[in-house]
Amino acid sequence: MENMKLNLYQKIQKIRVELQEMDLKKSGMNKYAGFKYYELSDFLPELNKLCDKYGVCNCISFTNEEASLIIYDCESDMTLKFTSPMRELELKGCNKIQGLGGVETYSRRYLYLTAYEIVEDDFSDAIAGQEQKPKHKPKADFKPSDSELVSRLENLLNEAQIEAVCKKYKVGYLWQLNNKILEYLIAKKEQAILAEAETC
Repeated sequence: MENMKLNLYQKIQKIRVELQEMDLKKSGMNKYAGFKYYELSDFLPELNKLCDKYGVCNCISFTNEEASLIIYDCESDMTLKFTSPMRELELKGCNKIQGLGGVETYSRRYLYLTAYEIVEDDFSDAIAGQEQKPKHKPKADFKPSDSELVSRLENLLNEAQIEAVCKKYKVGYLWQLNNKILEYLIAKKEQAILAEAETC
């Protein structure tokens, strides 16, 4: 049987090549930056079939410091380990347990993408592409917005409010707003939250 002649590295490489040849579709959509990405459900079913075919088992574990993916060769004692540092993830409307689940899901996705060389567009490339071809022609003094300001505003607004802001300022995404407008909107929203808290 051919599988018996392959070591773990050869098996992983064959799995990578066969995944590349599949027409995997990206179902994830970042509506604020305007690019698509792979969700676990887009590639994991096919990956599991290939791992079963070649006698490979994936095991993921988490500590406070890192997430790790260990690939086991079911026909030998060979293993290969991939790691990624753990980072906090702010998810609007989620409690701490749900936030932890989000972090672990993100970590799982990136570990699989790394281990099996599943390629998707870089986030920076997607942003650059949007800046080159914006949906709405920016003003002459347009400058890319500060990512920290964009994140702060996203955390203060719900989805409907974000869409309303984009419509008002005639942009496709929050990052197309200049820093002055972002600072104004953040201050205005924080004042509203403070005023609401004082009335409680």
